[in-house]
Amino acid sequence: MNQVTKFDGTHEDLIHDVAFNYYGNRLATCSSDQKIKIWDYNEGEGIWESNISFKAHSCAVLKTSWAHPEYGQVLASCSFDRSVIVWEESYHDAVKKWTPIATLRDGNGTVQDVEFAPNHLGLRLAIVAADGLVKIYEAMDVTSLAHWTMIDSFPVGEGPSKDEEGNHCLSWSTSKFTSQMMVVGCAKDHVAKIFRQDHNNKWQACEVLGGHGGVVHDVSWAPNMGRSYNLIATACKDGHVRIFKLTDDSQGGALTGGWSRKMFNVTCIADFPDHNAEVWRVEWNVTGTILSSSGDDGKVRLWKATYTGDWRCMSVVSAEEGLSAFQR
Repeated sequence: MNQVTKFDGTHEDLIHDVAFNYYGNRLATCSSDQKIKIWDYNEGEGIWESNISFKAHSCAVLKTSWAHPEYGQVLASCSFDRSVIVWEESYHDAVKKWTPIATLRDGNGTVQDVEFAPNHLGLRLAIVAADGLVKIYEAMDVTSLAHWTMIDSFPVGEGPSKDEEGNHCLSWSTSKFTSQMMVVGCAKDHVAKIFRQDHNNKWQACEVLGGHGGVVHDVSWAPNMGRSYNLIATACKDGHVRIFKLTDDSQGGALTGGWSRKMFNVTCIADFPDHNAEVWRVEWNVTGTILSSSGDDGKVRLWKATYTGDWRCMSVVSAEEGLSAFQR
């Protein structure tokens, strides 16, 4: 935890997203320069090496997401150009190349977030656009990823939004023991909502994660890893990082196996204003025990629960100073 590796991203404009693959040894960066760059970690030398750089979209690239490695080296990206492109790494004359194998176009606004579903659900992809409509696509034949079928769609509000300035974000639950669920940041409503499928397999808005003083820029559902509760983190325009604890509501059907709009009791167990600036990203580690956050203060902060259950900042990484400051 006390090692920081610094390298030049070499993009020509603002970097919007950094996404690690399943094993943490590759990462993708995307930028307003319309490019995606793939980096590989050289374990022997302890450095990140540029693998390839390619123009991905005709406008700024906002987000990227890696598919589970059982489907190969597959990446999805979304952009201001209202499209999602699925990329696959291939070899041509012993040269690595990322090929666009499918393009999903959304004519109703900027595609603001994209994320592959947990692999136990199959090769599925969720996207949310500026109109507030979530769409879920599935590759029916995982050996040929050129064809994707939209299998579901639902609005995050009462109906499609006409607010092109609104920001939406989403994150899947990785649990194998409940119905499909995701948390969605709902633009200018200043809340995040949990959506899940009912007994008719229709997506319904359920619990609300409130208390935000601005637009929710990012959400992240922690890997469960056998816990009796769930954790969701949010990044907000008001400069706060919040962690919500979801515990089973025995009266709502969670423990009886039935479906109910109220499955969880939601409690905000941590609320940190430490960034003192807009917070743009939150992300959990693979075990869901450490949370990272980044904001306009130019710092990445790492949060971890103590043995008493209190969440505290355990490390601060400064982009300006290139060092890690540990706090007790």
